Amino acid sequence: MPYAAVRGYPEGTAALLMGCSAGGMLLGNVAGARLLTPAARERLVVPLMAMFGVPLLPLALDVPAALAALLMLLTGAGFAYELGIQRPFVDALPEDGRGQAFGLLSTGLMTLQGTGPLVLGGVAEFVPVGGTLAVAGACTLVIALLLRAPLTRARTVPAPEPEPAPAPATVEPREAS
Repeated sequence: MPYAAVRGYPEGTAALLMGCSAGGMLLGNVAGARLLTPAARERLVVPLMAMFGVPLLPLALDVPAALAALLMLLTGAGFAYELGIQRPFVDALPEDGRGQAFGLLSTGLMTLQGTGPLVLGGVAEFVPVGGTLAVAGACTLVIALLLRAPLTRARTVPAPEPEPAPAPATVEPREAS
């Protein structure tokens, strides 16, 4: 991780920072799945998404390695926002198309996750690595704030009632001629 090298942290700190990020994801997902109700997870999507980005902002400053590790742990825990968007996604899908929809979602997520390092690598050509991480955090925060209204609206709009099945057609008896 170039951040650790640029900051002059001791050898092995890069592994610690990456491990803290992954450990935060694990802790956030376990805590979110075990301690929160599905409705609470949905309400916390935006705050958790913001938590995914906000801890990256101080990395633009010269922070001690221990604080950087804590910030990476918090960033990883914010990834639990995904738990709150899964149920509404499943509920919006027809049962027979869920497998295809999740495949498409997975492909889209991997594609977008791959473009992040590409774009941020370009930013890092002009901005120091700590500043680049802060840019990533700021972009995540902006996206969370932009998604706040649509996600809140989606939670408050009741799902459409299924239409009742049509009544069976009745056949009128013919009159004898």
